Order: sequence, then structure tokens, then C-alpha cells
Amino acid sequence: MQSKVFFLYLAYTTLAVSAMLALLHTLLPQTQAYWKLSMASVLLFVAVCAGLFFAGQSAAASKNKLAFNNLITISVFGKMVLSVLFLFLYREMEKPTDNWFVGIFLFCYVVYTGFEVWFMTRLAKM
Repeated sequence: MQSKVFFLYLAYTTLAVSAMLALLHTLLPQTQAYWKLSMASVLLFVAVCAGLFFAGQSAAASKNKLAFNNLITISVFGKMVLSVLFLFLYREMEKPTDNWFVGIFLFCYVVYTGFEVWFMTRLAKM
């Protein structure tokens, strides 16, 4: 997969997630307090996907047959740790009054994880 194609699909995914979050914030007033978290979550996962794409390109082209598998293992664990840390820091800094922030974050996590599986599968076929 070429970088241009990846970034085009990443932009489409980000636009769709942003539209869904805007709709959520419009329809459910109690989620409006978390618009900064929504933006930060999207930016976090865009950065994770971009970094993983370039690392995946290198691993797929590597002579080491296990490089791609190792990258997948490290990325799954790393993203989980990063996500828990992100949510913990948000909770400690902002002191939210309800748990909507977790649902908003998980929505972003699930969508971008699906996108990640899709593009990593395409990279693996290189």
C-alpha cells in the first residue's frame, strides 16, 4: 500500500469518526463536556495509525520473517498501555463527573483498531 492511499483512507476514517462524534455531542448534551477528549482521542489514534503504518512498511520489507509479527505483538500491547494511560491521565486531570468519557474513547479505539487491522492486513500481503 502506498503512503498516499493510506493517508487518503486515514482522512476518510477520521472524517467519519469526527462526524459521528459531532452527532453524538449534538444529540446527547451530557457528552458535550468531552469534546476536548474526543479531539485528543482522534489525534492520538491518527498518530498511532500513522506511526504503525510506517513501521509496518519497514517490517513488511524486512528480511527478518518475524519482524512483522513482532510489530503486531508490540503494537497491540503498546496501544493498550497507551490507552489505559491516556484514560487514567484524563480522569486524574479533568475529574469527570460521569463515565461518558470512557464510551467516547472506546468508540474511537474500536474504529481506529478496525482501520489498523485493515491496513496492516494489506501491508502483510506485500
